[in-house]
Amino acid sequence: MTGRSPWCLRTAIAAAALLWAVLTPCAHALDWISLAPNPAYSRDLAMGASTVALSFAPQSQSINPAGFTLYEPASRVRASLLANGGGLYQSWRYLENGDRRAGHEAQDIARLLLSGAAVQMSIVTVAALFTQPVMQMGETSRYESFETSTPLSEYQHSVLAVLALHPQVSVGGRLDRCYRWDTAEGDAYSYGVILRPRNVNIGVQYQRFPASGARVWHPLDRRADQATTAGISLERRGFIWTVQVMNLTRSDGPAFLEPHTGVEWRPVQDVALRAGGMQFSRSRRWAWTGGLGLLDANSLRPRTRRLAVPDDVLQFAVGVTYLRRTPELAMGSLTVAWRF
Repeated sequence: MTGRSPWCLRTAIAAAALLWAVLTPCAHALDWISLAPNPAYSRDLAMGASTVALSFAPQSQSINPAGFTLYEPASRVRASLLANGGGLYQSWRYLENGDRRAGHEAQDIARLLLSGAAVQMSIVTVAALFTQPVMQMGETSRYESFETSTPLSEYQHSVLAVLALHPQVSVGGRLDRCYRWDTAEGDAYSYGVILRPRNVNIGVQYQRFPASGARVWHPLDRRADQATTAGISLERRGFIWTVQVMNLTRSDGPAFLEPHTGVEWRPVQDVALRAGGMQFSRSRRWAWTGGLGLLDANSLRPRTRRLAVPDDVLQFAVGVTYLRRTPELAMGSLTVAWRF
């Protein structure tokens, strides 16, 4: 998995190009929304929103806070900051358009450039995630022309805490405060657990949203209020296969028993190929997705600064939803991040 064979690298890049060619042609004839750039959602989208059982770096988030991972446990305190590379472009757009707040430009630009901070001591990790863009369930207009608008119109700040009880058991919780511009619109919270028997992960997550409505990351994020999601992943030699079932507990809620699946293949350390799919609950709609992660920054860092999970700098995802055989909506996502 960690080798750098030129043959493997060429094969991976060719496969990524083929995936892109298959997924994107219909996008030209569809409504297209863009989550580019965003600080953390590309991996989840690329894998069919089927990541509840996966461990993840800060820029590769899953809905299950128990999967948030930095370093291997150690006695000393270690901290990390996450910069949003796409924030450079967003800052330029912010200063150019009429949405900027007079007298608050420096503060707002800082929020666009710094997407998170985390501290780990032994088995405890605490993180704060800043200005994460969200949309209300079903309101895809949030991401129309997103690449040319400010992400500050609707977002959340989040605090996560993770406890690694055992190398094979992690529990975590997350609190989100949702905002429209600078007006708070309520709090959401979630908690979860991941069990890691040999080559298998089992993840379970519970979600609550504010009374003002569900806030989700992208159109294929199908979380329901007061609902439990569970999933399993099989991991072997750089290959991950995940299966996830949304909303196991509320038959009157959205996405009841909705199946999602995803795969990730990392033929070399610096390339991850991803794909996924889902069938909408009680509907003839379905979706498939694909994407890639590039340049695992662990290969560039001293051993003491390497994460326990891949630390991809550049991530891209594409998804298309269908009604029966007719494509309806295409979406793209780009994440550029660097950890200090």
